[in-house]
Formats: sequence, C-alpha cells, structure tokens
Amino acid sequence: MITYQIGKVLKAGIYIGVIALVSACGALDDREKKEPKLVLHPCSYEVEDQEELVELGALCGKYDVWEDREAKKGRRISLKVVFIPALTKAKPDPVFLLAGGPGQAATEIPWMQMPWVKKLRHYRDIVLVDQRGTGASNPLDFIKPGEKIPFKELFKPSDRDPEVEEIIKNYDADLTKYTTDIAMDDLNEVRDALGYDRINIYGGSYGTRAALVYLRRHEDTVRSLVIDGVAPMEMKLVDAFAEDGERAMGLLLSHCENDERCQKAFPNLRQKLNELIVNLKEKPAQVQLNHPRTGETVNVTVHAETLQMTIFGALYDTLRSALIPLAVERAHEGDFSVFGALLEYASGGAEQISHGMQKAVLCNEDLAHIDEGEEDTGSDQRVFSRHQFVSSFQQYCDCFQGMAKTSSYFDSVTSEVPALVLSGELDPVTPPRWGEIASKNLTNSRHVVVPEMGHGVAVNGCVSNMIVEHIENASPAGIETECVKGIERFPVFLTNTGPIAMEKR
Repeated sequence: MITYQIGKVLKAGIYIGVIALVSACGALDDREKKEPKLVLHPCSYEVEDQEELVELGALCGKYDVWEDREAKKGRRISLKVVFIPALTKAKPDPVFLLAGGPGQAATEIPWMQMPWVKKLRHYRDIVLVDQRGTGASNPLDFIKPGEKIPFKELFKPSDRDPEVEEIIKNYDADLTKYTTDIAMDDLNEVRDALGYDRINIYGGSYGTRAALVYLRRHEDTVRSLVIDGVAPMEMKLVDAFAEDGERAMGLLLSHCENDERCQKAFPNLRQKLNELIVNLKEKPAQVQLNHPRTGETVNVTVHAETLQMTIFGALYDTLRSALIPLAVERAHEGDFSVFGALLEYASGGAEQISHGMQKAVLCNEDLAHIDEGEEDTGSDQRVFSRHQFVSSFQQYCDCFQGMAKTSSYFDSVTSEVPALVLSGELDPVTPPRWGEIASKNLTNSRHVVVPEMGHGVAVNGCVSNMIVEHIENASPAGIETECVKGIERFPVFLTNTGPIAMEKR
C-alpha cells in the first residue's frame, strides 16, 4: 500500500503501493456500449515514454473536470486518459487501472508487462486515468520530473524543509479538492464519458482504498472487485505502520532464527539490530560509502531514522527483505554499504510520486483523525516507532488544511458485488488482518492469504490466474486457491555474491 521513502525522500512522504491501482474488466452480456463523449487520438511517439502505448495501438486524450466538482465553477483540471483496445471484440466492461501511492500516475506504470493484465486484454479494453494531482493531470510534485535526489541527501532525516513549503505555496491548485472521494467521482465521470455502463475494479495498495471509495459512491457501475494489499476504510493510514511493520520484521527474524544456515551466518540478529538502532540514536554514524550504481565515494551521516525506514521499505517485497539480515550484520560491524544500496533503490520510487497530491489525500483524510502522540514507550526494544511515522507525515499538514473528512468517511464499505480479497502474509503495511476486516463487509467475497509474500501479490505464482478467473466469472467462490501454498519467499542473502537457497524445514 504505502511504500515508505527514507531520509530526504521522507520529506516527500510515502508512496502507497509498489503496485497500487484500480482496474476494471469486462462482462458477458448483450448490451451495446454507449456513444462515447470523450474523443481520443492515437498516442504519439512525440510524448516521452509513450513508445509502448503506440505499439499497443493505444489512444490518448484529455478529459476536463471541475476542480471544485460541487460548485462547478472556477479552475478546470485536464485528466490524462489512455485507452488500450482489446485484442478481439471487446466485452462491454473495460479494465480500469488506477495507480496507488497516493501520488502515482496510472499512465506511467508498465501495466502491460503484468501477465494478468495481458490475459484480460484479450477480451476487454483497458483504461488508464491519471488521478487528479498526478502525472499529467495538474501534478502536485515536490520533485521535478526526471530529477534525481543526490545519494548523500537520502541519508538526511525527515526534518521539515523550507524549500518544500515554498513549493506547496506556489501550487496552482485548491489543495482541499484533491481527496480520494473527489477523484473517484472524476473516475466515474470518465467512465460515463467513454460510454461504459459497468466496470470491474482491481485495486492494489492505496488503490484498494480508492476502489472501496468508488464502490461506496458508484456501486451500480461495478461488476466485480479485486483488492490486493487492502487498506480498508477502518484503517487510518500511517497510524498502524509501526505495529504492522514490527510484525513483519518479527516474522523475518524468526525465519532466520529457525533456519540453520541463516542462524549460523547471522547469530543474535535481533540483539544486533536493537543495539544498532540504540547506538545510532545516541550517535549517528559518520561513514564513507560508494554509490551502489556509480561507484562514487561519498561521506554520509547515518541516522537511526534512516536505517529504520530503509528496513521498513525493504520489507515490502521478499527480494529486498532477503537482504535485511546481511545489511544488519554488516552495519553492526560498521559497514553500511548494503543499507546504502537498499536506500538508493528505494529512492527511485520518490521520482514517480506527486507528493503534494499524496499529502493532500493523507492530511485531509487519515491524518486529520490521528493524534501525533508521544514517543513510544519501550521503543529501544522495537524496530519501528508510531510517533516517528505519524510525526514525519503530519509535519506539512498545516499546508493542506480545509477539507478534513468527518468520522463517517471511515465507516465500513458494505456491498454484495463479487470481490476477491488478496493479502500477503509478510506484508508490513497491509497485512492479512486488514483484508479480513474488509472481506467481512463484502458479503460476496473470498479472502486469500498468500504465504511468504509481502505487499502486493498479483504477480506472484498462480495469483494472476486467480485474478483473471474471478474477473471473467465474477464469482469468487469457485476460484482454485490451493496453488498459493507452493509459493515461497526469496532466499536470504548470506553473502554479497547473492542468495543461497535454504532447505525447507
């Protein structure tokens, strides 16, 4: 759901969702598609990064909506829309893909590389819409497109930045109008403008929250729902990060302790991690590192916060989390090179996020109902701190006040729309408990927990087939789910040379 950025990137915030999107897929009925109101044209090579869209025969266009949808006057926002036609005669329900974050742009994600999207395209159109405030839809950015954060800057703690405040002040936008419910009304208007009666929705990470909001507001237009890495309305984003991250970290440490090779390579890992955090809180480490990509030598200061948030981000997927034991062991010895590599990798996500839009959503929705609170008690025995998470996200919220949601906004979404609910067992931000909460109120749903996987499971093993089957039949009950039991986590890296497969116990 939320991929947490570190150091300098923390100033920009989180991005919920390595794969956070809302998708919509087709139905078998005899209705004809309504005459569209939105005119689209072949996507052009002249637009950067649209080569793949041209090759797919995609159509591109803009659709204008009122920034203030209620008043219907003032500023207009042009939403970028991409239409990818079905390979055969299209069924009447398309696939809508909404990106997550909040802050990712749907049209900038390589959806067509995902097996389940490719399969659905055989019979259904695919539609991508940049949510207001992202991509090419009046983006509210902290970082300029293509801008790369210097490696050294990544290590700085997430203190409030005057430069960011100035950027926020200069936005050409009413920041109270960039919330999820307003954006989902935009999406419904685009759906109608394209001439579709119903859609199927796939939502991953923050996209699950967006999907549920859309379902609550426009249920009659939804044929089926898939939510992957669920952030239900009952969850206050950010508030439970520390608790859920601690759980995921505990599972990783237990996995290492129970494997003979990992335990031998990294003895007393829990103790070393706790000591490392305590020591860095008392005195940040002054170290010299080589840039993991360029080899350039830089002098950096490693703070406890940076290390903690690097670990949190790495827990999102089993490939990066497989490096955590090695990173902790080396850092405990004074070598932060593995952490530097994990941090630099995570920083790439910041370039894909419109952080102003992200702050507008979080500050006016979840954070408006969360108290910053005091420093956690017993935090020396914990990897993550609730206070640290909440305070780092709330620090710019005074710039985004004015449209705070009432408590009823977080009421459960109830529906009989067929729904497939997916959770990763090791997810640090949207673990299975949240999927279970959502599924109880989706009365025609099925909750599948994928073992040994992290945040977002759509691309793992047979899960893609489950998604396609559910969308094709709009019936979760008949889906074959036993296949997920064979999915295994990525082997832990025991050395710099790569992972060594461990015997299954």
